[in-house]
Amino acid sequence: MRLNNAEQYPNDPFEKTRAMINMKQNPPDLAEHKNYIEVMLKGGRPNKNLESFLKNDRLVLSFSILWEDHTYDGGDKTYTLNYFLADQSVEVKEINETNNGKTPFPMLLKRQKLAK
Repeated sequence: MRLNNAEQYPNDPFEKTRAMINMKQNPPDLAEHKNYIEVMLKGGRPNKNLESFLKNDRLVLSFSILWEDHTYDGGDKTYTLNYFLADQSVEVKEINETNNGKTPFPMLLKRQKLAK
């Protein structure tokens, strides 16, 4: 009995995916590419951080803090907490009195964003 010529194997999408994993290459992210193209064409989403910055630039909430430290070398320490509305960052400064005999340490917490 005579048979037809040998046929090729059908394309398997799993093999293509496996080859990409073996090459240590991530598949392209289409959403990220779409956002990039929209920004290049001067469209896309508005920048919310820029809007917040323009509304609240130089607006700061300031709080006075008194810490009653009951340790051996403690005492009453005064601080100022500043909350910056433009970028939701916080800083804490120590208020030093002149000639109080303590080492000046002006920043308890430098300006940074705090985790919620």
